[in-house]
Amino acid sequence: MKNLEIKNLQSNFNQAEDALTIPVESRHDYKCGSATQSGRSMIEMLGVLAIIGVLSVGGIAGYSKAMQKYRINKTIEQITLIAGNIRAFFGPQKNYIGVSCSCGGGSCPHNGCPVIKKAKILPDDMLTVTDGKIMSITNPFGGWVSLRILDKAKNGDNQAFEIALTDLPQEACIELLSQDWSNSNVSIIRLQRDTDTEYVFFHNFPASIDNVTESCVHNNHLELLFDTDVNFMKNDEKYGEMTWY
Repeated sequence: MKNLEIKNLQSNFNQAEDALTIPVESRHDYKCGSATQSGRSMIEMLGVLAIIGVLSVGGIAGYSKAMQKYRINKTIEQITLIAGNIRAFFGPQKNYIGVSCSCGGGSCPHNGCPVIKKAKILPDDMLTVTDGKIMSITNPFGGWVSLRILDKAKNGDNQAFEIALTDLPQEACIELLSQDWSNSNVSIIRLQRDTDTEYVFFHNFPASIDNVTESCVHNNHLELLFDTDVNFMKNDEKYGEMTWY
């Protein structure tokens, strides 16, 4: 009787052991998931990383180009808006006395350009305002913007004005000079080069791409002159060396 019980226990033990034993051909599946699934080699991983790197660089370049285009378009929109606001506000007085807001170097006059502020000539996103005074005016590229009264056809008539922008990259300079400004009454765009006595003037718009590319070489200072008589400006010798296109 005892021998029979021992045999039965031995048989049950063997069956349990067989059930727990992992076949040799299945051990890899049990350990790594599936016998048909293979791991990634180092070369494959490097290839994936290289592809990701190329896509990332391309994405950054595309984003930078899109942002550059956005800033250029924004600059053109701002110029058009400012010019329209100036004409609407100063039109009844037949001159532009009060339009000047010279923010050279990014710092506006101590009085904060009260006429420009009150008339809301400039978009809010261009302004830094403290205590109700305009402290600085910036363009989408981070350079400064200023407004200045000019003469149209004779000294002292105050019937023209200027919008000046600094720190424009070459691409923006080329794009602005290549615009057809005839509908905006832009008479001349003056490009100030490396020195205070070297100027390039454009008055036929859109300007020739060859002349524009040759002129927009450095960090450029553009001055858009509205309503100014071209012949009157050509006879003004205070600007030193002048090249006209």
